Amino acid sequence: MPYLLAAEADKIQDFIFRSSRLREVVGASQLLTRFCRSIDDTLAKKHGGQVVVNDGGSFRVIFDDLAKAHAFGADLAELYRLALGGSLTVAEPVRLDGDFRKANEQAGERLRWAKSRRQGAIAEVHMPYVAFCASCGVALARKRERLTGRRATNRSSYICEACRAKAAERDRKPRAILDELYEAYCTSLGTQPTIDLDWPEDADDIARLDLRQRNYVAYLVADGNGMGRTFGMCGQEQLTKLSEGLSPILQDSLAAAAASFRNVVSEQAHMIPMIPLILGGDDLFALIPAPYALDFTRRFCLEWERRMKKLADEIGLTDLPRPTVAAAVVICKGTYPYALAHRRAEALLKEAKRQSKLLAAETGEHLSAVNFEVILGNRLAGQEDDDAKNSRVVCLTLRPYWVCDGDLSQNAKERGFEIKTLLDQRLTIKDIPNKRLAELRRCFEDVPTSITIRDRNQTMQTWTNRQLDNVLQRLSTTSRAKLETALTTLGKSRNDSNSDHHWREIRRGDATPFAHGMLDLLESWDFAQDLEYRPDDYEPQEEEA
Repeated sequence: MPYLLAAEADKIQDFIFRSSRLREVVGASQLLTRFCRSIDDTLAKKHGGQVVVNDGGSFRVIFDDLAKAHAFGADLAELYRLALGGSLTVAEPVRLDGDFRKANEQAGERLRWAKSRRQGAIAEVHMPYVAFCASCGVALARKRERLTGRRATNRSSYICEACRAKAAERDRKPRAILDELYEAYCTSLGTQPTIDLDWPEDADDIARLDLRQRNYVAYLVADGNGMGRTFGMCGQEQLTKLSEGLSPILQDSLAAAAASFRNVVSEQAHMIPMIPLILGGDDLFALIPAPYALDFTRRFCLEWERRMKKLADEIGLTDLPRPTVAAAVVICKGTYPYALAHRRAEALLKEAKRQSKLLAAETGEHLSAVNFEVILGNRLAGQEDDDAKNSRVVCLTLRPYWVCDGDLSQNAKERGFEIKTLLDQRLTIKDIPNKRLAELRRCFEDVPTSITIRDRNQTMQTWTNRQLDNVLQRLSTTSRAKLETALTTLGKSRNDSNSDHHWREIRRGDATPFAHGMLDLLESWDFAQDLEYRPDDYEPQEEEA
């Protein structure tokens, strides 16, 4: 009687993010990928198992004997502990009676049960007069040696075994993730791979691509929507092909967006303009350039949709709804801690996924969504998520934005705008003087939000006539016409709906607040370019001081 065993690594992000240097973060992600791929030809073959899934720290393996399944599970957990220094949860094997989908669902339930009831704590060995690792600051150091990397100093540091392994994996040849991503990048560029490639090692390298020389970078997080349902629809062979195809889809989509950036921005031409920190399954965390970051993300989403649709058709998932992905971008200084940026990006990603799910539940339409935030200086992320940003009466943002290769439906327009609309208006009002843009931003930041639904129409008309018009009157005729166009495009025409303002009503679940996209554009001004245009096309031609 065959059995299906499910296993999954615990707290993968804690393992990957435990090191302070990005080169070790990349090494940790590669180490996890290489471990997963090696199981098919090593441990599974030893115990006579048939691997169905072995990617992203998740495993599904079929055995013809219960004892073999138990022995494999014990060895897998021990091998993971020795190789990566973490823990891995193994569920009780499920009897496979011919219905693979049912068995896979039961295996997932048993795995969740095992994870929720995991007992005991793994403690580090403690002794007096010992040193902690200089990189992670958590584990006890095993050696004192020089760190590797282009910015490493001659000074030796204490380092633990796990961080040593991550650093070594980053420089190991062949590299599980970087080499494959580089090939995809060269394919998108239409060039041949060279031996002399240059990957960024840390945020400082990517920060050199900031066109304004202010050392900003962007962190991109992405996750496929409804993947649990997609996996649940798969038979055994379909699940294997889907699992094998997800990581290449992420790699090709990221590479295509990076190639589009490189075709437009020539600075640091020898360096690949991104670095993946987590890339496995349908999960992505990457460091990308801040300029063009929003369009970089938009193009990534569109490419992911196209490739995922092609894979679904190839493996016979004909009843699958349109594949979509949620993405979040956090734009911050290169010195901003990557772990904090990731935490904020996850919160933004959650909101993007919620909007996509609401659209699908209420209308049956499936769209990808992008959320973003700009963290100025070293300000704590999320400070702007106050009542004004999330008011059910007046909302100062239209985020998250839809991603669509074409026109939005009326249902989608009632719930938000396409991200391309925001990028188009960046070009429309590029010639407005910076002084007036600053005044316009303060004007929108001062919008009254602590009002009632009954009073909001009159309140917004008063704000428009007194504050917004004050800014408009200081512009030339040409600049004013362009700004009026942007205000209408990112909201509504001033005289629509018997009201004298540009704020439009949108649907946010059971609420219908007034909202406008102008503040989103002004906050992301230096990062909202369209990759159809070069940086010179965005140079302003100011008409007035």
